[in-house]
Amino acid sequence: MKVRIRNSEGKYLAGQDTGWAFSEDSSKAIVFDYLAHHVEEQLQIIRESQGLYLEAVQVDPAEVLEICDVCKKWVSPFSVTYDGKSFLCHECLFRP
Repeated sequence: MKVRIRNSEGKYLAGQDTGWAFSEDSSKAIVFDYLAHHVEEQLQIIRESQGLYLEAVQVDPAEVLEICDVCKKWVSPFSVTYDGKSFLCHECLFRP
């Protein structure tokens, strides 16, 4: 599951040239993988050490994933190839 981090003011955690900041524009927010980035554990550490309450907000899959035109599975943009006509997942791309 992909998530954005939101503070109590409804602003989203974003990365900028000067470091971390919060933005009202969710499109500028950093998207995290909830499990791979250990989001819940990280938020708990921030709560305990900083007293800052942040929440993970699920991102609509359509915002971060592609759909294979053949099998209709949601796949990572890194796992899809455009062959000039269609977007194909690796399974469909290499299917005989």
